[in-house]
Amino acid sequence: MPAPAPAEETAIPLDDEARLRLLDRRLPAAEQIYALLREEIITCRLAPNESLSENRICGMFGVSRSPVRIALTRLAEDGLADIFPQRGSFVAPIRTRQVTESQFARTALEMALVKVAAGKWTAAHSAEAHANLEDQRRHAAAGDGWAFYLDNENFHQLIARAAGLEGVWKTVQSVKMLWDRIGHLANRVPGHREDIIREHEGIVAALDAGKPAAAERAMKQHLGSVFKAIARLRPLHEDYFTDQ
Repeated sequence: MPAPAPAEETAIPLDDEARLRLLDRRLPAAEQIYALLREEIITCRLAPNESLSENRICGMFGVSRSPVRIALTRLAEDGLADIFPQRGSFVAPIRTRQVTESQFARTALEMALVKVAAGKWTAAHSAEAHANLEDQRRHAAAGDGWAFYLDNENFHQLIARAAGLEGVWKTVQSVKMLWDRIGHLANRVPGHREDIIREHEGIVAALDAGKPAAAERAMKQHLGSVFKAIARLRPLHEDYFTDQ
């Protein structure tokens, strides 16, 4: 994919620039800038191919170029930013090949987790899962995309916790980072959240019934829905995606 045209002074469309100026001066600036920009990219508040102007970021945070460049380099290592010498830095497009690789790894981990969880599932786990599903329904109905995303995260984490392998969830989170951008975009599409809730309900029903194989199948189907999400999104945001 050719490098975007230079756009060094393009404004970064952050929802609330003021909060990004408030760095904790007791902590390393590069780490904080990296974390904040990473969240903006993953949630698609910074859209694929958007300019990441060094001057603009330095001005927002009140820092020199050094910590900004460290943060951008880390984002590039994550696959979330592209740095082009003499042209500038940009939010990376969503690369479907990388999403496929992420999906492969995540599916293997989460199918294993749900299988173990099925053998340890208790009434308390079930109650927690059903309460989470209720949160998902409420936030989906309210159109609260961020709360729904957190509900989704909590749902998968509670399965890892039920399996007694909550530490594995941290590995899953690192694997699915590129995937999360698709989830945030898809949450804006009518009907997507409702589909996710139905898939989650199927997983919980299998766990409640004590059927590990059914729980694995339901999880595999759920995680495979990322490709349905891409099919929905590409006609709306063709420039966000590349098949590289």
